[in-house]
Amino acid sequence: MTAMKSHKIYTLAQLRSGEIVYKSKLREEVPKCCKHPDQNLNVYCNSCEQVICTTCSVLDHAKHSLTGLPEAVEKCKKKVAEMVQKSESRRAELSTTLEETSESLKELDTMFANTQKKISKKAEQEIRKTDQEIRKTKQEIVKIQQAVAKIEQRISKIHKEEQKLMKEMDRIYKDRVRTIEATQATNRKEVTQSEHKLEESDEDDDNNEEE
Repeated sequence: MTAMKSHKIYTLAQLRSGEIVYKSKLREEVPKCCKHPDQNLNVYCNSCEQVICTTCSVLDHAKHSLTGLPEAVEKCKKKVAEMVQKSESRRAELSTTLEETSESLKELDTMFANTQKKISKKAEQEIRKTDQEIRKTKQEIVKIQQAVAKIEQRISKIHKEEQKLMKEMDRIYKDRVRTIEATQATNRKEVTQSEHKLEESDEDDDNNEEE
């Protein structure tokens, strides 16, 4: 950046190894109190968590917990070290948790894949079984249809034979009726002739008696 062209850049590793010694301008210049410009900031107020001057410590922070800057710096360093340690511990815990989560995810993926395979296999088995049942049912339906067709053919044949027999019976009945009618006519004729003969015979007898 343009504002940082004059800055010198070092790595954290260089600073930790001592290759580069960092000199802060703040260490060369003692900061002054904003309320009392003639006073150096040399007291740390634990209650307010801020650096103050001696005058402020008497006037504004008399009942607060106060410590010198060197002691406050050491305390701050210790607190920072504890926070760093906790952060490292937390980072390690998080790393372990992430690894465990990753393993759990892998196990879950494996379990899901195996379950999916089982479901697919079971579905295929059921589909094959259903297809077999459908084919078997179709075959049975075809057999039933064939049996029904044969029965229908037999029924049709029986109907034809029935119609044939009915016609034959009707013919025989009519022949019989004609024969009976003819016989009755013949009988009536003979009876009539007999009656005429009897009447003639009676008339002859009457004539004979009169003579």
